[in-house]
Amino acid sequence: MHVLGKVLAWFAVIGAGAAVALGARTFQVRTAWQKELKTQKEVYAEKAQELRRVKIEREAAVVELANLKRGWGMVWEDVDVRTQRNGDTSEWLLLTNDQQTPGIAGLAAASNQQVPLSIHAFKKTADGKDSAFIGSFVQTGVQNGARGWKATWRVRQSDVAEAWDGGKWRLRTMIPSYQKSRFMNLEVLLTGADQAEKDNEYNSGIKTEISSGADLQLEMRIAELTGNKRTRPENSPPLPVHMIEGLVRVIADAEEGRNQAVEVVDQLRRDLKSAHDRANLLLRQNSDLGRSLPGSAVTTKVTRK
Repeated sequence: MHVLGKVLAWFAVIGAGAAVALGARTFQVRTAWQKELKTQKEVYAEKAQELRRVKIEREAAVVELANLKRGWGMVWEDVDVRTQRNGDTSEWLLLTNDQQTPGIAGLAAASNQQVPLSIHAFKKTADGKDSAFIGSFVQTGVQNGARGWKATWRVRQSDVAEAWDGGKWRLRTMIPSYQKSRFMNLEVLLTGADQAEKDNEYNSGIKTEISSGADLQLEMRIAELTGNKRTRPENSPPLPVHMIEGLVRVIADAEEGRNQAVEVVDQLRRDLKSAHDRANLLLRQNSDLGRSLPGSAVTTKVTRK
């Protein structure tokens, strides 16, 4: 065979071997690709289902947010609020800056002068994730862009209006009717609690007064028994002896005096009896002497009356 034919034959053999190797590799790649395609289709199906669920939840959240926002009116977030006492009164005012509440000046100008503009204030927590409802306020005036707001309820000592100063606030022009009724119910309960507290304070005052009177009466009774030698004001009427020395001391002294008087009377009785006995003895002796005298024929009985 010619040399060129041999070379071409070897090229054909090598090409056939390479074709077999490439075919096997192509089959492996195709198998791996089909397996990966199947895996990706399964992942896509799962992700598509998860995406549909997330979309449904998002649409529900959007609807819920719209429902929650309904009836709340305009809102201003992260408003800096200062507090100030209203003159010499016990009222407290909230002060806001119109630069942080855009649009509020127009609302105030458009509102009826007979019905002042009102806002509902919420104070945010330090982390800003939550807020607490403080109350409703009505506009009292505006000066140099600073707007004053007065509380529509009686600010109590427990409200600690001084603690309202500073922090971030959320201001709203409206609150839903169901929330307003809830706040009104809470206000009614708080008013009832205030009245109950005042009643308790009044009853406590009466009890304290009665207790003080009872203590005074007890002190007077003890003073009557044990005496009261405390300094008295000048020109004050003199107290009875038992109010100074005490009934116990006076009774003891009287008892001692009575015992001494009884002893004196008893001694007098003994002295009287002794004198009476001596007199009778002398009478008997005189009678005996009279009978013993010479010439005494008649004996006269002498008696002592």
